[in-house]
Amino acid sequence: MRKLSSLILAATALSFTVPASAAEAERNDRLFDATGASVAKVNRVTDAGDLLVIYKGKVRRIEASTLSNTDGKLVTSLTKTEIRRLD
Repeated sequence: MRKLSSLILAATALSFTVPASAAEAERNDRLFDATGASVAKVNRVTDAGDLLVIYKGKVRRIEASTLSNTDGKLVTSLTKTEIRRLD
């Protein structure tokens, strides 16, 4: 019985796993960097909560763990220089 209970608890915990980021993002939201400067519009939000934006002519993936909503704005903890280095 204990094994079954443990298995059920583990399965329940896995089914409620959500991205670490609490930031709510939608397509066409404006993304701001760590300094408050505008970076780009959100092109796509992945199932994991990562953002795809076009910055400096390339598609860049901004990880959900770097995102937050600050004063009603979508903000990443990355700077523009760090975003430029992303693949």
